[in-house]
Amino acid sequence: MRICFVGPPQSGKSTLFSAVVTASGSSVDVSRSDQSHMGVVKVPDERLGWLSEFFNPKKTTPAELEIIDLPGFDLSGEAGRSRSKAHWTAMRQSDCLVLVVRDFPDDSVAAYRSRIDALADVQELLIELLFADLEQVTARVEKLEVSVKKPTPKRDEQLRELELMKKLLDALENEKLLNEVIASDSDAKLVRSFGFLSQKPVLIVCNTSEDKLSSTPETIEDVPVLGLCAQIEEEIAQLDPSERGEFLADMNIDASASDRLVRACYDRMNLISFLTVGDDECRAWTIPANTPAVDAAGKIHSDIARGFIRAETVAYDDFHTAGDMKQAKANGTVRLEGKTYAVQDGDIINFRFNV
Repeated sequence: MRICFVGPPQSGKSTLFSAVVTASGSSVDVSRSDQSHMGVVKVPDERLGWLSEFFNPKKTTPAELEIIDLPGFDLSGEAGRSRSKAHWTAMRQSDCLVLVVRDFPDDSVAAYRSRIDALADVQELLIELLFADLEQVTARVEKLEVSVKKPTPKRDEQLRELELMKKLLDALENEKLLNEVIASDSDAKLVRSFGFLSQKPVLIVCNTSEDKLSSTPETIEDVPVLGLCAQIEEEIAQLDPSERGEFLADMNIDASASDRLVRACYDRMNLISFLTVGDDECRAWTIPANTPAVDAAGKIHSDIARGFIRAETVAYDDFHTAGDMKQAKANGTVRLEGKTYAVQDGDIINFRFNV
């Protein structure tokens, strides 16, 4: 799964990206503001940490997300003017868009813009997404209107797509995000290859000063908002991991904003983790919510899905309460589930299969 950071210049976007990646144990060079940056971050999961201590495996593998940080959008000119084809492609190939805006003044910003207005920045960024989708849909409608005039085997399919595209075109012209319009699974499947930006889950990160964190709004334009201070996050990321807990405790913070950001993106994409455990490895596997057990098995290996028999399942909380698998079975909390069972977040699963 890929997250894409988008925002105006000097919003603290690259500083935040660097802090998140560094806090996850990697390093990245963000000195070139005109270039994209890539990184991989671990999804924080206390359950996996406890299981790793319990089983003491040879290897512990957390769930991971890929993050791409794009050069800043210039919001002072015509929408989309400064975007290259590669940037639009990177956004369309992402699964979640994080709009980073700043909410405090700074003398260094004067050269880029005379005012700081987080709400205006969000509105302009959302308009950018609409314009990009509008261009795509308009081009597709024009192409389909020509194609449906020809008696081909695919004409009925093209007519259905044209009807949907005209519906999307009308929505975009009325400044409606496509995630408000595309409701059915069949419609979503039909347009999946386009990677429409306004259809993607969006999270707003409001980069503000430490004293304004508590006043960050919960939503802007009906989009969830996470308030943080990129400068503090950068300081936390530079600390030795053993020192971060003490630093956060001194600041009366339960978890770093970097961890909260990664988790918020994970939740925004409606993702969950199921867990596999043992002496060799304890691992968190990322799947969409409500994934059938047989598809979750395929996440590990196609052979497991092909030869699926049963999923021996116990909820993490039940296992933690029991203390071990033997007691969990005695408590009656270990279940045998079939192919269609919807895997729940935190399920510890041992797949039984035969190939």
